[in-house]
Amino acid sequence: MSQTQEPTNENTAATSAKLLTPAEVTEILVIPVSTLNAWRAQKIELPYVHIGRQVRYRPEDVTNLIRRNTVRPE
Repeated sequence: MSQTQEPTNENTAATSAKLLTPAEVTEILVIPVSTLNAWRAQKIELPYVHIGRQVRYRPEDVTNLIRRNTVRPE
């Protein structure tokens, strides 16, 4: 008798989330590609996913970057 496993929230999120291309991220953040490339080379600011030769970004990481850098008036 075979059992099927229910996907965990983590697995479901991983398979259903669309990863963003560097071009999409630079458009969202309104920054030059060179800035994004420098961040990646220095391993600062924004985590990324490396799949083969492709670099992708998780939407939640981009959102977190925006939240971390949001200045709220007092």
